[in-house]
Amino acid sequence: MERRTLIAAFFGLMAALSLWLVISLQSPFAVGGFGIVLPRDGTTVVKDADIASYNSTSHELILTSDSAERIRGVKAYLEGPFTIFVGGEEVLSGIFVPPITSRSYPSSQVVITYPTFDSNYRVMRIQMGYPWDDPVSPDPRDDPRITQYFGATDRLVH
Repeated sequence: MERRTLIAAFFGLMAALSLWLVISLQSPFAVGGFGIVLPRDGTTVVKDADIASYNSTSHELILTSDSAERIRGVKAYLEGPFTIFVGGEEVLSGIFVPPITSRSYPSSQVVITYPTFDSNYRVMRIQMGYPWDDPVSPDPRDDPRITQYFGATDRLVH
């Protein structure tokens, strides 16, 4: 009887660990939502709940006050590659650039300079190139999945 109890406990523990592993390895955007993720370590910088609105003309994400304060409290610039996900799909990849840098980026490179030059931590502007926003044609920021998502969630501004 003792052996059966041990075997049952072992299999119960294995089932619980397997379930935990499956849940923890799933992308937070597998079902839906919007997010900006750092591919180097999988950190989610901006999640769906952090966004108050999206302006499809200026390509600006307006963050909630709480999320802006959270990001500002990190006391470090966002730097390096990012990936934008919508509904579990990779939609756009680019690079975070500190607001003051001597390096320039070509107009074919998707760039987010954060915070903006006026130190507005609520605005995350997606631009093409740096320091000037010089869009290419077709503009990858015009991906319809982004505007459709924010339109469906009543957070789209034109």
